[in-house]
Amino acid sequence: MNAMPQHHADTVRDLVARAASLRPLLRQEQAATEANGYPTQRVYDAIVSAGLFNILTPKRYGGYELNLDDFYQVVIEIARGCPETGWWFALGTGHSAQIASYFGEQAQKEIFGFRPNFQAPWSFAASNTKAEAVDGGYRVNGTWYYCSGVPYASHFMGNIPLPKNTQGAASPMLTVVIPDGSFTRLDNWGDLMGMKGSGSHGVTVKDVFVPEHMTFSFDADAGLEGPTVGFNIHGNYLYSGLFLAFAEGGLAAMATGLAYAAVDEYEELIATRNTPGATTLRAYNPDYQRSLGMAVALADSARAITLAGGAQYLSNAALCARGIEPFSVEKAMRMDGTYHTAERLAYEAVEILVRTASSTALRQDGRLPRYMRDILMTISRGHDQFEFRAAGIAQQILTRNRNFAF
Repeated sequence: MNAMPQHHADTVRDLVARAASLRPLLRQEQAATEANGYPTQRVYDAIVSAGLFNILTPKRYGGYELNLDDFYQVVIEIARGCPETGWWFALGTGHSAQIASYFGEQAQKEIFGFRPNFQAPWSFAASNTKAEAVDGGYRVNGTWYYCSGVPYASHFMGNIPLPKNTQGAASPMLTVVIPDGSFTRLDNWGDLMGMKGSGSHGVTVKDVFVPEHMTFSFDADAGLEGPTVGFNIHGNYLYSGLFLAFAEGGLAAMATGLAYAAVDEYEELIATRNTPGATTLRAYNPDYQRSLGMAVALADSARAITLAGGAQYLSNAALCARGIEPFSVEKAMRMDGTYHTAERLAYEAVEILVRTASSTALRQDGRLPRYMRDILMTISRGHDQFEFRAAGIAQQILTRNRNFAF
C-alpha cells in the first residue's frame, strides 16, 4: 500500500494532539465521571469542541474518514486522561465504520444526517427481543444490556435473533438502528467494581417501527467473500471489513491508554515521594526504576499491537474488496486474539505499578486503585474472555490445514 499522503498524517497528528490536550480536564473529571456513571457534560462538550467524534465517519457526511489505527491513537489519548471516558468514547463512536460498511446509501444519509457527532452503541446482550415483520420494516420490542456509549448517543444498534427457517436452522441476527428519542436508557449502570463511568447502561425499546433500510442481517460466524455495500458507496477499504476483526480493537486502545495513565501516575509518585526508610526519592531507587521501565515496555507493546491491528484490518479488507483473498473468520479471530493480548499486557503493566506503589498510594479515591479496578473489568468480561475463545483459533487452523471437523 502507498504511504499516507502528508495531509492525512497532518490531520492525524492534529487530532491526536487535540485528544492529548484534554488530559488535564479528563483527569480532573475522573471522580465525577465515575459517580455520574458516564462522562460529565464538561467532558462531552470538550470532546465535541475538539472535533473527535467523526474520525471514522465518511467524508461525504462531514467526517474525516481516517483509518482504524488513526482512531485508536485518539482513543489511547482519551483513555490516558480517563479510561472510563475512553471506553465510552471507543464503543459509542467507532461504530460509524459499521454503519458506513453494511448499510445502504439511504440509511447512511439518514443516520449521519440525524445530528452532528454520531454515536451508537451496538449491543448483542438482550432479553425479550422481538422484530415483527410488518409492511416496510419491523415492529421492534426488547431490552438490551451493556450498551456502552449510550449516554449522549445519537442512535442505538441492537441485535435480534430471527425465527428459524423452514429447515430449522438458525437465521442470522437482525441488526436494527434506532434514533435517539425512540429508545430509553435504563438507570442500571455503576454498581460493578470498575468502569463505573463508562456509560454502559441498558436500553429498552417499546413498539418502535424500524424501516427495512435501517436494518441489516448479521452473521457473526461468516466471513466476507468480496466488497461490502459500503465499499461500493465510498470506495474506501475501511468500509469493507469484518466486524469480528474490529470489535475488540477499541477496547485494546482504551486498555493501552489506561496503562499509560497508570505509568503517568507512578512516575509522579516516585518523583515526589521518598523510598520507605530512606531520605532519597524513589526515582533514584533502581527497584522503582525497574518497575516503571517494565510497565512502559508493556504499555508500548500493547500500543504497537493495537495500532498494527488497525493497519491489518485495512490490509485484510483491501484484499477482500479486490477479490484477492476472503476476509475469513480465521483472520478475524486471530486479530481478535492480538487485541486481547494487548489488553493482557496493559493489565500486567498496571499490576506491576499498583503492586510496587505501596499501600499509601492505594487510597480508595486515588487514581491507581481506579485504574486497577478498570483494567480488571476489561479483562474479566465473561463473553469476551479470550481464554474461553482461544480454542476457536486452533479449530480454524486445524480445519483449514488438516480437515478436522468440530
